[in-house]
Amino acid sequence: METHSIRRDMKSLLETYPQLECNDNSHGNGEAKSGLAHGYRWVGKDEHTQGGITLPEALSLVMVERYLSQSLPVLLNRPLQDIFLKAQQTLELHKKSQITHWPEKICVIQPAQPFISPDIDPDVLVAVHEALLNEKQLRVTYRATQKVDAEPKIYRLHPLGLIQRGPITYLAAMANDYVDVYLYALHRMQALELLAEDCRQQPAFDLNLFAASQGHFGSASPIHFEAKICDHLALILQESPLSDSQTVSEADGSGFRRLAADVLDTWQLRWWIMGEADRVEVLLPIELRQDIQGMLTRAHAQYL
Repeated sequence: METHSIRRDMKSLLETYPQLECNDNSHGNGEAKSGLAHGYRWVGKDEHTQGGITLPEALSLVMVERYLSQSLPVLLNRPLQDIFLKAQQTLELHKKSQITHWPEKICVIQPAQPFISPDIDPDVLVAVHEALLNEKQLRVTYRATQKVDAEPKIYRLHPLGLIQRGPITYLAAMANDYVDVYLYALHRMQALELLAEDCRQQPAFDLNLFAASQGHFGSASPIHFEAKICDHLALILQESPLSDSQTVSEADGSGFRRLAADVLDTWQLRWWIMGEADRVEVLLPIELRQDIQGMLTRAHAQYL
């Protein structure tokens, strides 16, 4: 049993360290033909780029693969697969160490209804990433809606960046000769051609600012939001505020508190309000209150 464990560990080392060489002198059943069944020696020079990786490096790479691999360019992600594999093998080899169990102690849960990611054509993903890296134009056949009878259109896109919104990946780009930037869902791209022409740029364009204003959809205009909230919701929002400007008053006679915060007017805000149902009553702005009132009235009618 001990010999079997040693051979298993040495096999892992062979896959991790190219400098380690094995002389296999065994029959198929593991018994030696003569002398030792397996002999090992260290050959070549110790080159850091070709050698093994340390335990902290392995742990970091495993966490990167788990949480960030979808954000890496495909052209870089594929060569990294060997490194990710070495990282997994290194953790397996040192599984008696407490640090190797760290990935098992971390779980990330999104505070929203989970959805399965739509399928993206691998060739589309590669072309989009390559266009972004090399700042080239794309010719895209794109279906703008999920309607069955929607006619695809052909656009010449000038890519500016990718935005990951939940399970859906969007390309921020200018179309044809227009200067306005719009979002194009990668899973709706039916055909794509990487062009040789350089794409146009917007020198003042900031992807993070664009995502903050457009990535949640809706107008994303700043509003002063006020609402009555129940005591339990107030405790949650005091721990995780809607914004830095948020204030929450003391409870009134009915047990409700008054919330005030400067936020962006987005679909996400409306989804949150609707999800809280009777735990929140929108007071301001009046337009938002009327929108929520209308949605609740129509929803109530469906359940009569």
